[in-house]
Amino acid sequence: MPSPQSPCADDYIAAGLYDPDTDSEIGRIELLDFLVGKGFTIDEMVAADRTKALGSMAADRHLVPGERLTRDEALRIIDIDPNLFDVYVRAFGLMPIAGSPEGEVGVTEVEAETLRYFDVLGSMFSIEEASGFLRVAGSSLSRIAEAAVSMFLVDVESRLLSDGSSELDLAKTIGEAIALIDGMMEQLDPIFRRQTLQAIERSRSAMIDDRERFQYRYAVGFVDLVGFTEIAGAMGSRELSTFLREFEARAYDAVVSAGAQVVKLIGDEVMFVSTDPGAACAAARELMAGFGSEHERIVPRGGLAYGDVLVRGGDYFGPVVNLASRLVNEAVPQELLVTEELADASDRCQFEFEPAGRRMVKGFADPITVRSLVAD
Repeated sequence: MPSPQSPCADDYIAAGLYDPDTDSEIGRIELLDFLVGKGFTIDEMVAADRTKALGSMAADRHLVPGERLTRDEALRIIDIDPNLFDVYVRAFGLMPIAGSPEGEVGVTEVEAETLRYFDVLGSMFSIEEASGFLRVAGSSLSRIAEAAVSMFLVDVESRLLSDGSSELDLAKTIGEAIALIDGMMEQLDPIFRRQTLQAIERSRSAMIDDRERFQYRYAVGFVDLVGFTEIAGAMGSRELSTFLREFEARAYDAVVSAGAQVVKLIGDEVMFVSTDPGAACAAARELMAGFGSEHERIVPRGGLAYGDVLVRGGDYFGPVVNLASRLVNEAVPQELLVTEELADASDRCQFEFEPAGRRMVKGFADPITVRSLVAD
């Protein structure tokens, strides 16, 4: 039998995919022919065009290949408890994607096998702890994915659009970027192993006694930028994006070089921890010195506390954390307030502290005696 004839411009016009008056200069015909060559039908292209995914549909298929299964189909493949299947899907943050059956998440066979792999966690851990771990893993991977997409949109796609590149050029560039993900997890394996060992060693250093495994002793710090909200409101999107990128880079560099660990960045605020109060002081001092030079109205302030904290899901909780956060609000610009416990535990030969009085801190019934870390 003769092979089906490839669609032509008239077919694209009839399907609403191509308008000669508006699309001839953006390479739409070339893109459509490219997608046909990849095996896509006109109906599939029409569906993708409705969701603004026409230019990325080839890359999307490469990114998540395979049939989107119903829940029942996936359960027949992996044979795990249906309730646990639902727990794992929610914990990983899986949601319906293009091609999913109506009302279904639409996991693929490979994704279903991944869920079965993590089902073995139930043989060692409680379902509550296992699902908590999967929520952290899911949210962390989601953040990595968001960062990767944002990096491409800001650094590559916006430039191509500004340069007037054709839709086909953009589609091919998207495909090249997606191809970088192939093997990425394998390449990250050594880094993940290293990070796991570092977490183990931190936990050992922070242990309170031989039996306690919920609370650990850490120095906790926060540094934020006073005046940032006002300045950010006057910045354009590109300028603000650049400022935040540089802020994050400086924050990580300052904290890590001091031997502490960044927990998270919350807008213009950095939260960090260390088992060594001296390292926390060094990180805070470096952070205080590293910001404000470009914008005179942006100045840092910070708070540090030391004591027992609850460690859960890669985050830190408890009165010590709350106190460090509240001390930021008590500090004036260019001031770093610390608790007596942190000052006493730090190396007095390396750092100098001045009395800063007693403060009534929100959330604490008794006044808190604080000191101010003297800058170099």
